[in-house]
Amino acid sequence: MIRMAWITSGYIPSPGRMAVIAGTTFTQLVRMKVFLFLGLFAVALLALSSFRLSAVLGPETGGINELVLLKNSAYGAMRVFGLFFCVAATALIIPRDAEDRILYTILCKPVPRIDYLMGKVLGVLALTLVAVLLMDAVMTLVLWMRTDTVVAEQIASLKGRYTLEEMQPYLDRIRLQGATWNVQTGLGVMMCEFVVLSSLTLLMSCVTNGTIISALLTFMIYLAGLFQTQALSLWVGSGTDGLSWWEVAGSRLFSLVFPNFQIYSVTDSALNGRLIPLSLFGTLALITLGYFVFHMTLAAWLFRKKEF
Repeated sequence: MIRMAWITSGYIPSPGRMAVIAGTTFTQLVRMKVFLFLGLFAVALLALSSFRLSAVLGPETGGINELVLLKNSAYGAMRVFGLFFCVAATALIIPRDAEDRILYTILCKPVPRIDYLMGKVLGVLALTLVAVLLMDAVMTLVLWMRTDTVVAEQIASLKGRYTLEEMQPYLDRIRLQGATWNVQTGLGVMMCEFVVLSSLTLLMSCVTNGTIISALLTFMIYLAGLFQTQALSLWVGSGTDGLSWWEVAGSRLFSLVFPNFQIYSVTDSALNGRLIPLSLFGTLALITLGYFVFHMTLAAWLFRKKEF
């Protein structure tokens, strides 16, 4: 059984050391001009909100559907950014530090390797969080402004046929598709997915020696995780009755090695205006923490065996 690397090495993790390494990693990633994407995101979303989509794409895109389209576009851009940035940045940090000799400078000091790995992945996640928050601020502003505009347009178009009281349920459904706390909960679930993806990429970096191969392996595991439920249902059928012990053990090992990224698809509920219960978000956060600890423990154990 794999024990925690910081216990076997005799060191106690230091939040201070992790914070310093995370801050340095954050600065290194900022120099990669990541925020240029954020500028493009803001311009594209503001431009999309300025168009009368019903006039361009047809009347079916008006009203509620217009706000849903805006949210889908914003969510899609944030997801693409988060997925590629977390994988690319995390896969790059250890090889780049080794190439620039920074890794040797850090490890020649009394710095436990688990502190180095934790600092690196926390630096990536910190920049990802800042980027998501900035994009979230732009999306919330656009939704807030556009929701008021759509409500006013719908009132004007329905005035004379319905009273305000009769229109109120429809107007409430429109506002439900706007900037709500449910949208923020959906973004929190998305951030949990990025946490698992970053720790998984770091683990792949410790398994392999190349940036490209670790990134490819991560994406392959991510794709497998997206269809994990269907794969397990084909494997075990409707239950565990009649299965041998190794089949049950194999299915559980599959669930452990390949994170179930399909559980994070509840963000679709936020896009459709359905409520994401806080209890569900808490459960997903605990599952995310479990994946993160497992990946980081295994990564630290493998990283100790590398010669630096």
